[in-house]
Order: sequence, then structure tokens, then C-alpha cells
Amino acid sequence: MIGRILANPIGRALAIYLAMLLVLVLMIVLLQPVLFPLFASFILFSILDPFKNRLLRHGLNHTSAILIVLIGVITLGILAMVLGVPMLLDQWEWLQTRIPIIATQIAALMDILGGSLINLAGVEMDTTLGERWQADLKNWSAEAVVSSAGVMMQSAMSLVLIPLITFFLLRDYRKMRNTIIDWLPNSAYELGWLIYFRVAQRLQRYVRSVALQSCIVAFVTTTGFFIIGLDTSILFGVLSGLLNLIPYIGPLLSLMPPMLAALGTGAPDPMMMLSIVTVILTAQIIDNVVVIPNLIATTVDLHPMLVLLGVVVFGFLFGFIGMLIAIPVLTSSKIILTGLINGLRRRLNEDILYVSPSQIQ
Repeated sequence: MIGRILANPIGRALAIYLAMLLVLVLMIVLLQPVLFPLFASFILFSILDPFKNRLLRHGLNHTSAILIVLIGVITLGILAMVLGVPMLLDQWEWLQTRIPIIATQIAALMDILGGSLINLAGVEMDTTLGERWQADLKNWSAEAVVSSAGVMMQSAMSLVLIPLITFFLLRDYRKMRNTIIDWLPNSAYELGWLIYFRVAQRLQRYVRSVALQSCIVAFVTTTGFFIIGLDTSILFGVLSGLLNLIPYIGPLLSLMPPMLAALGTGAPDPMMMLSIVTVILTAQIIDNVVVIPNLIATTVDLHPMLVLLGVVVFGFLFGFIGMLIAIPVLTSSKIILTGLINGLRRRLNEDILYVSPSQIQ
């Protein structure tokens, strides 16, 4: 039975893919303590590698080109931290002080909604739901303060590891890649290079495109929130840019935090709510009309339904990080499986074509 499955190109391709997936899962389990720095370093490598290659073409040696690129990125990162982090922390502290007010407003709105449902449809709503939400929000506020200490420790470790790992990737990635591919048998060497090239090219273009897309959306929403007078404009602008990385669901998620923050200013302001919706909608129009057709559309060749299901399933299994990696994983899987099936079919056809007459019985 197993031999019959492996004799079929599709069955053999699936077996090879599952073996590769098993190796990847084992690596993720073993490297879990440094998984985030590795992930961030590979993203930086994809973004910075073209700049390093451009410097190499202008006559700089390898080490000098890498150091110039890294120093430039680190300088920009330090400037962003010096200028942006204090404002983000101030806005985060402001939001934490407003959480009890937000919880109270939500409880009041739930009571009003419950009364309206009883009057209009005769449907009785649990009146303690708003109170439970209020208690949950207060508990979340307390837990956020405690967990922020752990986040700061992880961030400090990442600030040290990410530049080092990125440096070694920029310097030795191609050497490591060639060594790994050289392990392939001669019969699979050409196919391995072809699949790698397609996956690497697609993923690097996708990473660069979505990084630029996220920055554009963050800039538009931050500017919009600042214009309408939202006190946490930078915090929620950056959050909107990050959430926009999640297809379809991200824009809806980015609408909720500023709406809740608007409740922290006191009584619900319909004009502020409408302004927040307008800002998010404007950012999405720019994203869908200008950014996606010119940057993203050519890098992702997946059906929208597959993307949506993938985001939901990966989000359920792996949380927020799963939503972010859903499209790269699905895109890579499609390229790898398609390449394996086509390559194995071509090899089978060649074996049939060049069979000698003495082998025919």
C-alpha cells in the first residue's frame, strides 16, 4: 500500500512535504526560546539584503556593506525609540488609567441595549453581562501591568540577539543555504534549487511588500487619529499598521481599540465614533486601491477563501503570530507541493521515455 502511494508523484510529493514539515516543527520546538528573534532577524534580512547587494555593486567589501546597512538600521531604530517609545508609553499609561471608565461605559451600554431588546422584541438579556465585562477589563488591566515586565525582559534580549543574528544572516546565509542544498542527492539537486528559488523569491518580495504596506497604513491612521483629536493616536496608529498584516480580519480588529479608548473620555461621542470609522475606512481605501494592487497582488497567488480560512485556522492554533504567518506558510506550501508534483511527474515521464527495449517484457 505504501509502495503504491509513493509510486504516485502526488503521494510521493505529499510524503516529502510532510517529512519537511515534521523537520520544521521539530526545529520550532527546539528553537522556541529564540523563535521571535529568529523570525524578526529573517524579516530584517529579507529587507536589508537588497541594500547590501547594492553597496557591493558599488565596490564595497562584504563586511563593510553589512556594517553600513546594520548601522543605518540601528540608528533609525534608536531614533524611533528615543522619539516614539516615550510617547507610546505615555499613551499606554493614559489608556490604563481610563480602563475603569471604559468598563463603566460598556456596562451602561449593555444595560441600555438589554432594556431596548426587552421593549422592542421581548427578549430578556442578562443584565449582569456588562458588570462581568467591567470586572474582566479591570482584571485585564492589572494583568497587563504584570505581564509588561516580562515583555520588557524579552524585548531587551531581542534587542541584543536580533542585530547579531541579522549580521550573520547577511554574511553567511548563502553559504549555509548552499551547504544544505548540497546535501540533496544528485537526482533531486536541480529540483531542490528550483523550488528554493521560487519560495525564497516569493517570500522575500512578500515580506518587503507587507512591511511597506504596514508602514503606510500606520502613517495614515496615526495622522488621521491625530487630526480628529484621539489622545492615543500614535499607539493605535501603530497597532492598526500591525493588525493590517492580518488579511480581512485585521481592519475590523483595528477598529475596536480606538472605539474603546473613545469611551474613556466620558460619555459616548457619536461624532468621535464616526471619525474613527472614517479614518480606518480611509486607510483601507488607500490600502486596497493603491498599495495592494501595486505591491501585494503580484506576490500572493492564493484564493481569497483559502486566505480567510488559513488566517482563522492559524489564528486559532497559534494566536496572533499564527495570523501573521498564515499567508507565507500557505504560499510556500503551494509552491513546494506544486514544484514537487511537477518535478516528480517530469522525472517519471523521462524514465518512461528513456526505458530501454530490453526492459519491456
